[in-house]
Amino acid sequence: MMTRTLILALSLTVAATPAAAAEADTPSIEVRIDNLDLTQAADRDRLDTRLKSAARRLCWSGLRGLAENARQTACVADVLAHSEPQADRAIARAQDGTQLALLMVKAPR
Repeated sequence: MMTRTLILALSLTVAATPAAAAEADTPSIEVRIDNLDLTQAADRDRLDTRLKSAARRLCWSGLRGLAENARQTACVADVLAHSEPQADRAIARAQDGTQLALLMVKAPR
């Protein structure tokens, strides 16, 4: 089977923003997946780890305190919840023979 590689940025957003201008200001992190074979369980686990790491980086503010910890935990959960359908699509495309190069993880600050 021939594998095609596409460069595709998939937006993973925490919450809908009311204006396109607000979306342009949304921080984002690229999650490289071009070196993963998403048809393999071990590489799907690596993708999961990369998405969790990206979510933590996006949600980290450097602030301390109980309220901030709760905010960061909720933010990470939101990013991961919104990234799941995108990751599932990348896995499905890999099973069809198309390898994506990256996912773009976004979260409002």
